[in-house]
Amino acid sequence: MRHYTTFLAITSLLSIIGVTEAATADQWKGKSIYQLFTDRFAPPSATAPARTSPLPETCDPIQQTWCGGTWLSIIDKLDYIQGMGFDAIWISPVSQNIDVYTPYNYAYHGYWVNDPLTLNPRFGSPDDLKALSAALHARGMYLMVDVVVNNVPSLNAYDAVNSTALKLDGSRWTDPAEFHPQCWIDYTNQTSIENCWLGDSKVALMDVNTENPTVVSTLNSWIGNLTSTYGIDGLRIDAAKHVPGPFWTNFCAAGGVFCIGEVYGSDIGFAASFQTQKWMDSVLGYPLYYGIVNGFGTVSGNMSNFVDVAQQVLASFPQPGLLGNFIENHDLPRWRNTTADSQLAYNAMVAQFIFDGLPVVYYGQEQDFSHGAGDPYNRAALWPSNYANTTTYQHIRKLNEIRHAVITNGTLFNGKNFLDSQTTIVASTKNDVAFRKGPLLAVLTNRGSPSVPQAFGVPTSGWSSQSAVIDLLSCKQYSVGSGGAISVSYAAAGFGGMPYVFVSQADAAALKICGDVGVATYVSHNETSTSSAPSSVSIQASKEFISVLAAGVVGLAVALSLV
Repeated sequence: MRHYTTFLAITSLLSIIGVTEAATADQWKGKSIYQLFTDRFAPPSATAPARTSPLPETCDPIQQTWCGGTWLSIIDKLDYIQGMGFDAIWISPVSQNIDVYTPYNYAYHGYWVNDPLTLNPRFGSPDDLKALSAALHARGMYLMVDVVVNNVPSLNAYDAVNSTALKLDGSRWTDPAEFHPQCWIDYTNQTSIENCWLGDSKVALMDVNTENPTVVSTLNSWIGNLTSTYGIDGLRIDAAKHVPGPFWTNFCAAGGVFCIGEVYGSDIGFAASFQTQKWMDSVLGYPLYYGIVNGFGTVSGNMSNFVDVAQQVLASFPQPGLLGNFIENHDLPRWRNTTADSQLAYNAMVAQFIFDGLPVVYYGQEQDFSHGAGDPYNRAALWPSNYANTTTYQHIRKLNEIRHAVITNGTLFNGKNFLDSQTTIVASTKNDVAFRKGPLLAVLTNRGSPSVPQAFGVPTSGWSSQSAVIDLLSCKQYSVGSGGAISVSYAAAGFGGMPYVFVSQADAAALKICGDVGVATYVSHNETSTSSAPSSVSIQASKEFISVLAAGVVGLAVALSLV
């Protein structure tokens, strides 16, 4: 397969100037990550020819076969990713997979790795991967690669671990001692989780013996070569909890870059052990994901569970700012598959972006993909969407803009910037929550889109009475009430269930997100009574309040008197 002049120029430049230096955990703080499946993100093109032939006329996820995406085709659509404000991408595994038909069709996803040391020719050549890395670095973006070391697939579950079968399958590991004996996982036993096999009798995932000296030395040498050769800035570790934790310490050290692991499940203490024991830099935030689902997944969901989980996460992880925050991925339902209400989705995304951590958006989330209750339906090709500039695409762009602005500007609150501040829950009810992260105050609800004659009172916003604040999502200007209180009204048409991200007027002016922001005094013309604004304090609307917005544009009621 020939390579095109543009990409040869990029890779030639790399050989002259060298790849970028390894990115540490500290350098990943503040990044936002776009997760994609190489095969499904962007189609072949004149500059990114297909590596698979023939290709299906339509990429139907049910068929579970290759649709033609490559590392070069990702380059074609980097403008689309960067247009949302992302400064890192996470791509599916790059290593060689089994390349035969299975009861679950083909390994288009890249997770059935049988030789980690060899690149997957279905996605491109070594020069192609270098070109992708160089194209990202030229934009000031990071490359994170998914790696699979825990298991090797086999179509013969009960006679897989013998040298002849392993060699025929093209496995890197051909000595039976390099695998744990066959057994299916008992998820109530951590030893079983680490030593027994994933998969099933149709496609068994043979558990690699990561205590074997040959395996350990081979993998550590490989990961160091992979990151340095291809300019990889971060590693996403697949099935991290299925390998004894101490293995990852040396593995990640050998890689020399930021490591974030998949620790599937809601057990906060176990997930936190990967940081407390220093096995790796971070993990994907599954516990917070379940909290967000419970809090925002349905109208009037369980907000108290979200608050409880959020507080436990903050108390349990030494560095919650490095957790990967997501609301969908390739193993989970699409958010809009289970939650049709657009305002619930918007509130969930604000939680994902503003709470401590690194926001991770799975490709298609920005297009409101809803046909995906699970694998393989949640792995559809992106190109039928025409990469539209949807409302959700714009929401993501705004949230990334807010994060980047407060980080770049070094905006302080009580002497701490955004990255150095830990999220604090300020107020909550059964339907609402307000939390502060540095200079930002997020006010969220699970009431859903319809307007309701209710409000949420935040007794202490952190700002002084009568000071001006700006909602960065709408760029509306408001004034804080007595004692620093603010109250969000959901009564006006079109303002039911809206999320808010507030900053002081002075900070908003410095951030320049909302242009010229003057001081305004505003309160809803929808009266807010004590009974309709549950909080630790009572909120009462005053008839002396003056609205400076057009009739019907209502979002925030400011309490100027407390009873």
